Amino acid sequence: MTPNLPSKALEALDMLREILSGDRDPHSGRLWSYVYETGEPWIRASAEEAYRLSLWRNMLDPTVFPSVSIMERDLVGFVSKLFKAPESSVGNYTSGGTESNFMAVLAAREEYYRRHGRSSVPTLVAPSTVHPSVIKAAWILGLKPVLTPVDEYYRADVDSLQEKIDDKTGIVVLSSPNYPFGTFDPVRDIAESVRDKAWVHVDSCLGFAVPFAVMNGENVPLQGLDVEWVDSMSVDIHKMGYAPRGSSVILYRDRDRRKGGMFVYSRWPGYPLVNQVFLSSRTPGALAASWVLMKALGVDGYRELARRAFNAREVLISAMKENGFKLEGDPPYLVLAFSHPGLDLVDFAAKAGEKGWHIQVQPGSRRLGYPMTVHFTVTPVHSRVVGKFKGDLPGIVSATSGARSLDGDALLEALKTLKPGEVAGAARMVVEALGAGEGLGGADLGFISRYIYELDPDVVEELFREAANLLL
Repeated sequence: MTPNLPSKALEALDMLREILSGDRDPHSGRLWSYVYETGEPWIRASAEEAYRLSLWRNMLDPTVFPSVSIMERDLVGFVSKLFKAPESSVGNYTSGGTESNFMAVLAAREEYYRRHGRSSVPTLVAPSTVHPSVIKAAWILGLKPVLTPVDEYYRADVDSLQEKIDDKTGIVVLSSPNYPFGTFDPVRDIAESVRDKAWVHVDSCLGFAVPFAVMNGENVPLQGLDVEWVDSMSVDIHKMGYAPRGSSVILYRDRDRRKGGMFVYSRWPGYPLVNQVFLSSRTPGALAASWVLMKALGVDGYRELARRAFNAREVLISAMKENGFKLEGDPPYLVLAFSHPGLDLVDFAAKAGEKGWHIQVQPGSRRLGYPMTVHFTVTPVHSRVVGKFKGDLPGIVSATSGARSLDGDALLEALKTLKPGEVAGAARMVVEALGAGEGLGGADLGFISRYIYELDPDVVEELFREAANLLL
């Protein structure tokens, strides 16, 4: 118990512990998504102590807290070297992949305006597997997303993407790897074809372990600023770097490319504001934790963690295939998606949950041509539990119902008749069907995955906006 606290504070902490007790244990290894865990208590303790020591400092002004600049410079340099960025490269620490991708889109937009003026709306060209944070950045910054098809391995189709490059293209965004399937867009081929026609950004937020996998002999593509004509890349430390959230790095090929995304303001009576990233005041807690892990683990430590994760990956893939699952896209990395022709995957995830495993269902989309899958992100902790999961898997599969047809489902049929703009009333029906209590407590989210697969994406998005606005 924390000493020397007043009773009200102790009561509040007890209440917090009670609230947290309803969450899944992020360190158990039984979550196959959302958390990135090594299974090593000393790594977690080191990060927590670093976070505590730096918690109350402010990254706003490194002249007051020079430790911020030291840690940021070291971390950016470490990531740059791992990804073989040129000597000219620069970068910044951000709160996560969303902010890193936002900064790339912002810098690219400003470069487009510098070249072409502000009379036209630039486009953001990307394969349809691109992370939603990139589309959100386009939405905020006023770019028009242009999404292109992928090939049979869920990688950007080079010819289809090239056809969309024109004088309005502000940025091309590629994934290395993408989140849904863990496959890698052909960055070299596309960057070579784009050249200086548009900014090229590589989202490698899931890719921190790639350099270590390559060092270990794994056949994984390392691609980013080492590729000529790539202008920027994003790499998260809070994913495969196992630091606390939020921790990410945005890298640029040179200082000129970064400059367009910097915000500077002096037209007020206060201090001159200089921001190289979107956020301003923030704690350096996660930065300090990332820096300590970088120093404590080093290349050798991260290689060992990658080795454990890849060993678990092989066991998992074998077990899933033995039980009738198909590995979609043949990914070479630690992000996997499996389909199954004869199982209701929503029910499969539920039955796995009864055994204490959390598995994320990816609804896919009939309209977009993507299958429903179950998603696995493999981390070092899974090397300790994957044998148990393999042993549980046959029983989970045998308890799972067969592929379910929604023919005749009254709510789905009603939703199918809706057009965008007609969803508000239907959202209340969906909320009632969810059975959600306060927030999303007790909500049965499984059935909605089946609906997402069947419905038009425009209707799904509006439906979720309305439902979230009612629930949260």
